[in-house]
Amino acid sequence: MVFGPEGIWSRFLRQSEIYIATDVKYESVSDGQYRVRDFWSGHRGFEVFRERFSEGFAEFDRQIVGQLVEKQEFVGAYYEANGDDLISA
Repeated sequence: MVFGPEGIWSRFLRQSEIYIATDVKYESVSDGQYRVRDFWSGHRGFEVFRERFSEGFAEFDRQIVGQLVEKQEFVGAYYEANGDDLISA
């Protein structure tokens, strides 16, 4: 599985010390739509990771996303009320 807890996406993100987890949920089983959410312990660290590993993100998009994903949409990012935790959906 690409996006599951032990999938290649989670293994890639685990290179960051502030990565917490990835959550995958069906949006529409009949349409094959999923929502993938990544959890991080801080926004700044997430931005640093994204910049540092930009080539890895691009390679993932070329090799995996292009073959499996028909449409990809960034829904947003939000923070837990009690801190700087970033949840990217």
